[in-house]
Amino acid sequence: MSGALELERELLAGMAALAAGQGAEDAAAWAALEREVRRPDGGAGPEAEWRLELASRQVRTLLLRRGHRLDERFQRSPDLAQERTLPGGAPLRHGYERSLPAEAVERALAARSSAPPEGWERTVLAFGSGMAALSQLVQALAYLLAPTERRPLRVDFWGDYFETDLLLEYLSGATLLPRRLAPGRLAEAWAGPGAPEVLLLEPVRYNWALDVLDVNALVNGWRRGPHRPPVVVLDTTLVSPAWPRAAVLKALASPAGAPLVVEVRSGLKLDQQGLEVANLGVLEIHQHRSHTGGLTARRLAETLRLARATAGQGLAAPAVAALDAPFLLDETWTRRHAGQVYRNNARLAERLASSPRPLFRTVAHPALGSAAWRGQSPFVVVELREDALADHGLLLAAIRHEVARRGLAAVYGNSFGFRTTRFETVVPRTATGQGLFKLAAGSRGGPSLDLFCDLLLDIGDHQSMKDLRATYDLAPVGLG
Repeated sequence: MSGALELERELLAGMAALAAGQGAEDAAAWAALEREVRRPDGGAGPEAEWRLELASRQVRTLLLRRGHRLDERFQRSPDLAQERTLPGGAPLRHGYERSLPAEAVERALAARSSAPPEGWERTVLAFGSGMAALSQLVQALAYLLAPTERRPLRVDFWGDYFETDLLLEYLSGATLLPRRLAPGRLAEAWAGPGAPEVLLLEPVRYNWALDVLDVNALVNGWRRGPHRPPVVVLDTTLVSPAWPRAAVLKALASPAGAPLVVEVRSGLKLDQQGLEVANLGVLEIHQHRSHTGGLTARRLAETLRLARATAGQGLAAPAVAALDAPFLLDETWTRRHAGQVYRNNARLAERLASSPRPLFRTVAHPALGSAAWRGQSPFVVVELREDALADHGLLLAAIRHEVARRGLAAVYGNSFGFRTTRFETVVPRTATGQGLFKLAAGSRGGPSLDLFCDLLLDIGDHQSMKDLRATYDLAPVGLG
């Protein structure tokens, strides 16, 4: 068994041992899984990798069953006389599931990262998804800052995630004016006309180039003005374990004050070991003691908790139970998993970029750039020379065919940060007729990742989509 697969086996066995150690009613099932994973099989290559993939799916199944058992035993509005406990033994108290506070999850998230730098305080809130957290945040800011048509709330967005763009468009109106800043126009947030009250940033932009935020430009721009946005929001979904949080917070604090800094992210993948156990949005509010703005972290958190319960944007009880495992939302486990994801994607990007192919125009990943802060990304973006949706559909069909023929552990599916490698085409807006071809190497690595890269290089050797069509007489995958 290769070193990568041996590491995966040890990690999965460690997960099972930790869960068994909680002493919950499923302890025997976890112990049996640990024994099965540790059993020597002498296998190697994709076959051994698939056995480990099946074991990781069993880990997820056992976690989900914890939530299902809670769902079976209690109603959404449970009998308050009955005691409800999580697998780890903590009590679960709620009268109405829509307003469940998810304190156990928030405690785990607060402990996941080191304490904030001196002078800063942090409040952590959990939501039903990353977009739920961001949506409630923007609406809460619009409510608390009380904009009017004569003095609208201006939100500058330095980023490209298509759902964030749609959210801002949906919430825009006479009293809320969003503006998207181009990659080279960050300075407009503090120097240009119509400077914002809220600056929303993606440390790595979700676009074809995966542009990396210039952290020095952000810090120097905010400290020197002339305009200082009082609220800085960072969507750290792609980079959370690698984001230099403490250094950035320290640098933003100055004798002139500090902004209210809010980090928001999806906690579905990197925080959950790529097992995708439960939808989760994480929101962390940071306030410095020198903060002099009218809006405080305490008031913002109180408003968000009320809005979360009212709109039903929190976590359901089964999700809280499923997440109650020692290796989920844990700093050490998260950094290990994310580090493997980042390393494997950088390796994939470097290999593709060093072997140009006629079918691919560009390969994008922060590892290929020279930013002062070397950003990370849990996926690679490949721009096609011919990139109509029909071209993407043909490419996906060819890759799916070869993955099946070669028996690789690679999945055609959305998102990133899994244990297994994935590939997809993202269609930000159907009306544009263009797609974004995304490769998301998983944390496992192993033989399938190398063989999957070989596959991509073989397909990329075709001179055109016409040549690819001549090789693969396949119906294109439908997109849009």
